[in-house]
Amino acid sequence: MRRGWIAGGGAAGVVVAAGIAVAVVFGGGGSATRSAAAPASSGVKLPPPKITSLPAAASVAGCTLISPPASVALSPANRRHVAPGTKVVYATNPPSYGPHYPTPASDGYYRPGSTPQVGNLVHALEHGRVEYQYRPGLPEAHLKELQALFNEPEGQWSGGQLLLLFENTTGMRYAVAATAWGHVLGCKTFNARVIDALRDFRLAYTNRGPENLGTGPE
Repeated sequence: MRRGWIAGGGAAGVVVAAGIAVAVVFGGGGSATRSAAAPASSGVKLPPPKITSLPAAASVAGCTLISPPASVALSPANRRHVAPGTKVVYATNPPSYGPHYPTPASDGYYRPGSTPQVGNLVHALEHGRVEYQYRPGLPEAHLKELQALFNEPEGQWSGGQLLLLFENTTGMRYAVAATAWGHVLGCKTFNARVIDALRDFRLAYTNRGPENLGTGPE
Protein backbone atom coordinates (compact mmCIF):
# COMPACT_ATOMS: atom_id res chain seq x y z
CA MET A 1 0.00 0.00 0.00
CA ARG A 2 1.32 3.43 -0.95
CA ARG A 3 0.27 5.87 1.81
CA GLY A 4 1.12 8.08 5.18
CA TRP A 5 4.77 16.23 6.66
CA ILE A 6 5.16 18.59 4.22
CA ALA A 7 8.29 20.71 4.80
CA GLY A 8 10.08 23.68 4.00
CA GLY A 9 16.40 6.30 -23.47
CA GLY A 10 15.97 3.30 -25.25
CA ALA A 11 17.09 0.13 -23.49
CA ALA A 12 17.69 0.29 -19.80
CA GLY A 13 20.90 -0.58 -18.08
CA VAL A 14 22.07 -1.32 -14.57
CA VAL A 15 25.49 0.11 -13.88
CA VAL A 16 27.59 -0.76 -10.84
CA ALA A 17 30.00 2.05 -10.06
CA ALA A 18 32.96 0.42 -8.37
CA GLY A 19 34.93 3.51 -7.51
CA ILE A 20 34.53 6.31 -10.01
CA ALA A 21 31.73 6.21 -12.51
CA VAL A 22 31.94 9.75 -13.81
CA ALA A 23 34.59 12.09 -12.44
CA VAL A 24 33.26 15.62 -12.33
CA VAL A 25 34.04 18.67 -10.21
CA PHE A 26 31.20 20.60 -8.60
CA GLY A 27 31.21 23.69 -6.46
CA GLY A 28 27.46 24.22 -6.18
CA GLY A 29 24.39 25.98 -7.36
CA GLY A 30 22.52 28.43 -5.19
CA SER A 31 23.38 28.89 -1.54
CA ALA A 32 19.97 28.50 0.14
CA THR A 33 19.47 25.45 2.35
CA ARG A 34 16.43 26.62 4.34
CA SER A 35 14.18 28.28 1.74
CA ALA A 36 12.36 25.23 0.42
CA ALA A 37 8.64 24.67 0.63
CA ALA A 38 6.07 22.26 -0.65
CA PRO A 39 4.82 23.20 -4.12
CA ALA A 40 1.20 24.17 -4.37
CA SER A 41 -1.05 21.66 -6.06
CA SER A 42 -0.07 21.46 -9.71
CA GLY A 43 -3.54 20.36 -10.75
CA VAL A 44 -2.08 17.18 -12.26
CA LYS A 45 -3.59 13.80 -11.45
CA LEU A 46 -0.98 11.11 -11.79
CA PRO A 47 -1.87 7.59 -12.91
CA PRO A 48 -1.93 4.97 -10.14
CA PRO A 49 1.17 2.83 -9.62
CA LYS A 50 1.58 -0.01 -12.11
CA ILE A 51 5.06 -1.46 -11.51
CA THR A 52 6.27 -1.86 -7.93
CA SER A 53 9.67 -3.40 -8.66
CA LEU A 54 12.37 -0.75 -9.05
CA PRO A 55 14.55 -2.71 -11.54
CA ALA A 56 11.48 -3.53 -13.65
CA ALA A 57 10.14 0.03 -13.54
CA ALA A 58 13.54 1.44 -14.47
CA SER A 59 13.87 -0.98 -17.38
CA VAL A 60 10.42 -0.18 -18.80
CA ALA A 61 11.08 3.56 -18.48
CA GLY A 62 14.47 3.29 -20.19
CA CYS A 63 16.29 4.50 -17.08
CA THR A 64 19.66 3.49 -15.64
CA LEU A 65 20.35 2.40 -12.07
CA ILE A 66 23.81 3.16 -10.68
CA SER A 67 25.03 1.87 -7.32
CA PRO A 68 28.63 1.59 -6.08
CA PRO A 69 29.63 -1.13 -3.65
CA ALA A 70 28.47 -0.21 -0.14
CA SER A 71 32.08 -0.28 1.05
CA VAL A 72 32.83 2.63 -1.29
CA ALA A 73 29.84 4.82 -0.45
CA LEU A 74 30.22 4.19 3.28
CA SER A 75 33.98 4.64 3.47
CA PRO A 76 35.23 7.35 5.88
CA ALA A 77 36.80 9.22 2.95
CA ASN A 78 33.41 9.58 1.29
CA ARG A 79 31.60 10.67 4.45
CA ARG A 80 33.88 13.46 5.63
CA HIS A 81 32.97 17.12 5.88
CA VAL A 82 34.70 19.83 3.87
CA ALA A 83 34.46 23.60 4.21
CA PRO A 84 31.59 25.27 2.31
CA GLY A 85 32.77 26.35 -1.14
CA THR A 86 35.29 23.52 -1.43
CA LYS A 87 35.37 21.96 -4.91
CA VAL A 88 34.68 18.24 -4.65
CA VAL A 89 35.15 15.52 -7.27
CA TYR A 90 32.09 13.27 -7.22
CA ALA A 91 31.96 9.79 -8.72
CA THR A 92 28.46 10.09 -10.17
CA ASN A 93 26.55 12.82 -11.96
CA PRO A 94 24.23 13.69 -10.33
CA PRO A 95 26.29 13.28 -7.15
CA SER A 96 25.06 10.56 -4.81
CA TYR A 97 27.80 10.23 -2.17
CA GLY A 98 31.13 11.72 -1.19
CA PRO A 99 32.62 14.54 0.90
CA HIS A 100 30.06 17.21 1.67
CA TYR A 101 29.38 20.49 3.46
CA PRO A 102 28.53 20.48 7.20
CA THR A 103 24.88 21.57 6.79
CA PRO A 104 22.37 19.38 4.93
CA ALA A 105 19.84 20.92 2.56
CA SER A 106 16.30 20.95 3.89
CA ASP A 107 13.44 18.87 2.54
CA GLY A 108 11.17 20.68 0.11
CA TYR A 109 10.65 22.04 -3.38
CA TYR A 110 13.27 24.50 -4.65
CA ARG A 111 12.28 26.82 -7.47
CA PRO A 112 14.69 27.21 -10.40
CA GLY A 113 17.55 29.47 -9.36
CA SER A 114 17.35 28.47 -5.69
CA THR A 115 18.92 25.00 -5.86
CA PRO A 116 21.16 24.45 -2.81
CA GLN A 117 24.88 23.94 -3.24
CA VAL A 118 25.85 20.41 -4.17
CA GLY A 119 27.77 19.88 -0.93
CA ASN A 120 24.60 20.57 1.06
CA LEU A 121 22.52 18.31 -1.19
CA VAL A 122 24.93 15.41 -0.76
CA HIS A 123 24.77 15.82 3.01
CA ALA A 124 20.97 15.57 2.85
CA LEU A 125 21.37 12.19 1.12
CA GLU A 126 23.58 10.99 3.97
CA HIS A 127 20.61 11.57 6.29
CA GLY A 128 18.37 9.26 4.28
CA ARG A 129 16.77 11.80 1.97
CA VAL A 130 15.77 11.12 -1.63
CA GLU A 131 16.24 13.89 -4.18
CA TYR A 132 14.24 14.30 -7.40
CA GLN A 133 15.99 16.57 -9.90
CA TYR A 134 15.47 17.65 -13.47
CA ARG A 135 17.62 19.16 -16.20
CA PRO A 136 17.14 22.87 -16.94
CA GLY A 137 14.63 23.40 -19.71
CA LEU A 138 12.30 20.59 -18.67
CA PRO A 139 8.87 21.39 -20.15
CA GLU A 140 6.41 22.93 -17.70
CA ALA A 141 3.99 20.02 -18.08
CA HIS A 142 6.64 17.57 -16.87
CA LEU A 143 7.62 19.84 -13.98
CA LYS A 144 3.99 19.87 -12.87
CA GLU A 145 4.03 16.08 -12.88
CA LEU A 146 7.12 16.10 -10.67
CA GLN A 147 5.45 18.57 -8.31
CA ALA A 148 2.41 16.30 -8.09
CA LEU A 149 4.71 13.36 -7.39
CA PHE A 150 6.51 15.35 -4.67
CA ASN A 151 3.16 15.92 -2.93
CA GLU A 152 2.10 12.27 -3.23
CA PRO A 153 2.28 9.95 -0.20
CA GLU A 154 4.37 6.83 -0.81
CA GLY A 155 4.31 3.87 1.55
CA GLN A 156 4.88 5.13 5.10
CA TRP A 157 6.08 8.52 3.86
CA SER A 158 3.73 11.48 3.53
CA GLY A 159 3.99 14.02 0.72
CA GLY A 160 7.34 15.79 0.76
CA GLN A 161 8.68 13.83 3.73
CA LEU A 162 12.44 13.21 3.49
CA LEU A 163 12.23 14.42 -0.11
CA LEU A 164 13.70 17.27 -2.19
CA LEU A 165 12.79 18.47 -5.69
CA PHE A 166 15.02 20.90 -7.57
CA GLU A 167 16.59 21.91 -10.88
CA ASN A 168 19.91 20.11 -11.40
CA THR A 169 23.00 22.35 -11.57
CA THR A 170 25.70 19.77 -12.33
CA GLY A 171 25.17 19.33 -16.08
CA MET A 172 23.82 15.81 -15.75
CA ARG A 173 22.94 14.00 -18.98
CA TYR A 174 19.52 12.90 -17.76
CA ALA A 175 16.22 14.70 -18.25
CA VAL A 176 15.19 13.61 -14.76
CA ALA A 177 16.96 11.70 -12.01
CA ALA A 178 16.60 10.57 -8.44
CA THR A 179 19.41 10.17 -5.94
CA ALA A 180 19.83 8.56 -2.54
CA TRP A 181 23.06 7.93 -0.66
CA GLY A 182 25.06 5.68 -3.00
CA HIS A 183 22.28 5.26 -5.57
CA VAL A 184 21.20 7.00 -8.79
CA LEU A 185 18.21 6.55 -11.06
CA GLY A 186 18.90 8.39 -14.32
CA CYS A 187 16.33 8.78 -17.10
CA LYS A 188 17.49 10.30 -20.39
CA THR A 189 13.94 11.11 -21.45
CA PHE A 190 10.84 12.00 -19.49
CA ASN A 191 8.14 9.53 -20.50
CA ALA A 192 4.95 8.16 -18.98
CA ARG A 193 6.81 5.28 -17.29
CA VAL A 194 9.29 7.45 -15.40
CA ILE A 195 6.81 8.27 -12.62
CA ASP A 196 6.64 4.64 -11.49
CA ALA A 197 10.44 4.37 -11.47
CA LEU A 198 10.70 7.50 -9.30
CA ARG A 199 8.03 6.18 -6.93
CA ASP A 200 9.80 2.86 -6.54
CA PHE A 201 13.16 4.54 -6.01
CA ARG A 202 11.73 6.61 -3.17
CA LEU A 203 10.21 3.55 -1.53
CA ALA A 204 13.46 1.60 -1.88
CA TYR A 205 15.85 4.18 -0.46
CA THR A 206 14.11 6.70 1.83
CA ASN A 207 15.71 6.67 5.28
CA ARG A 208 18.32 4.17 4.10
CA GLY A 209 21.30 6.51 4.40
CA PRO A 210 24.20 5.95 6.78
CA GLU A 211 22.80 8.39 9.37
CA ASN A 212 19.54 7.96 11.23
CA LEU A 213 16.29 9.77 10.52
CA GLY A 214 16.01 13.06 12.36
CA THR A 215 19.67 13.57 13.16
CA GLY A 216 21.02 17.10 12.97
CA PRO A 217 23.62 18.74 10.73
CA GLU A 218 26.52 16.55 11.82
